[in-house]
Amino acid sequence: MTESRHGCFQLCSRHIGRFTLRLFLLLMIAAAAVGTPVRAQQTAPATSSTAATDLEPEVIDAPVVVWNRTITTLHAPLRGHSASDRAEKASQRIAALIDRMDPKELDAEWMEVSSGSGVVIRVGNRLLFAILPADVPGGNRAAAEKEGSLAVQRLREIVTQRTSANRPTALLKGIGLALAATLALIALYWLLTRADRIGQRQLVRITDRRISLNLGGFDLRPVIWGLLRKLIQLIRFVLLLFFGYLWLSFVLRQFPYSQPWGERLGTFLVEIALRMGHALLRQIPNVLTLIVIFVITRSVVRLINAWFGAVETGTVQVGWLEGPAARVTRRLISVGIWLFALIIAYPYIPGAGSDAFKGVSVLVGLMVSLGSAGVVTQVVSGLVVLYSRAIKVGDFVRVGEYEGVVQETGTLSMKLLTRTHEQIAIPNSVLSTTPVRNFTRESRSSGLLITTGVTIGYDTPWRQVVALLELAASRTPGLLKDPKPFVFQTALTDFYAEYQLNVAIAEPPQRYAVLSQLHQEIQDAFNEYGVQIMSPNFRSQPEDKVWVPSGQWYEKPATPPHDAKREPGAHNADY
Repeated sequence: MTESRHGCFQLCSRHIGRFTLRLFLLLMIAAAAVGTPVRAQQTAPATSSTAATDLEPEVIDAPVVVWNRTITTLHAPLRGHSASDRAEKASQRIAALIDRMDPKELDAEWMEVSSGSGVVIRVGNRLLFAILPADVPGGNRAAAEKEGSLAVQRLREIVTQRTSANRPTALLKGIGLALAATLALIALYWLLTRADRIGQRQLVRITDRRISLNLGGFDLRPVIWGLLRKLIQLIRFVLLLFFGYLWLSFVLRQFPYSQPWGERLGTFLVEIALRMGHALLRQIPNVLTLIVIFVITRSVVRLINAWFGAVETGTVQVGWLEGPAARVTRRLISVGIWLFALIIAYPYIPGAGSDAFKGVSVLVGLMVSLGSAGVVTQVVSGLVVLYSRAIKVGDFVRVGEYEGVVQETGTLSMKLLTRTHEQIAIPNSVLSTTPVRNFTRESRSSGLLITTGVTIGYDTPWRQVVALLELAASRTPGLLKDPKPFVFQTALTDFYAEYQLNVAIAEPPQRYAVLSQLHQEIQDAFNEYGVQIMSPNFRSQPEDKVWVPSGQWYEKPATPPHDAKREPGAHNADY
């Protein structure tokens, strides 16, 4: 009856340990991987030994495992049985007798027989297994006897732990501690979830009220909020994973059967922390070097930015560099200095020599080289336009069929604002291959010349035509007095003479408005003095002159201005 009860408690303990392990499958996979470094360390001497000479036999690690615990590890064959067979049979013998073992009857004794010698591990008069000198490092009697004593000590501990595990109080205690750890994990999950929500609400408030970041006219607050939100979620996930790992390790250690797994999880976490700490310590000189490179580079960039900033604002006058070009030059030089510093700092970046880092570098370089061909063309074309000083912000220009005021000269394109309030983006590659007419550059000193023409018959004296055109120019507002308006006779055709009026304006964007007003004044002046404008052409000369008397200037629906001060000519008598 007692043995049945002990067996029942033993079975419950084993099943609880296995069930607890399944609750956290993801971490169990990580726990299973823990054994890999240990086995690698154990097989390392064998690998190196085999590599040293082909004559030495391959060393096999065959652990003797009892109740999920390793008692010792065998390596040598015996009487035709391999080390694996010896370890498997030893584990079976111990498992069959472990519930009836008395720890005091366990013993290790050196024995010598004709077939060999070694340390025999037995319980009472029953042989469990043997440890040969070839199974231990050193391969001598002293090392074998020492390993035998350790194996007996471990086996005694296992028997004692199994005896205590069969007690109801120990099982209930383990279940209680596991439940308490589970409740603590659930509470931590609730606290982290609540902290996540509170942190996101606070981020929204701070981003909306206290942070104001604009880059190129774009509001960066939504981007910042999104990045911080993802960062908080990542921190929450990492903390949950860490506490879940601790929970699994703690719960597994509460049951004797799964205790080695829990201890292995804890050891694995400590080993990772130690390796990370050692790696950080080894990287301290490289980090200090990176800091020095960063500080020096930043200081140089600040000095360059200060000088070019003074040129851009006009504090420092340089004949070979203008304000807009200074801004772009500052950015180019700053980027070049940072790239040069990155090249110098690359060998000191932690992990720069790893294959993963090299693969990422190759991938990024390939993506940049394939995707930036058009961008590089636009940037280079923009630099050509910029340093040729063909245009700048505020100029009134014409590029192809587009005409307007330059609003922005960017790295990739130029933006024009037309007279119809349309914004047009012209790529820099088009600017570098298309003639650009700048109406503003030379007009600042002598004004912009604009022209218009009329065709007058030969029956009108040319001197009168010139005088009428000059009269119309004098009546037009917005024209410069200097240089004075002047007239060219551009052609003498079969039916009429062609006259070109040249006038100067101060504001090129007002060209269309001034031309419209000038055309109105020309028509009024020629109509006042009864001079016919030969447009359209006539197949024969009309009997009467084709002109509009002043009395008909404001036929309906046109209305005369009430504040007109112009003195009409002789023909105004009919008005």
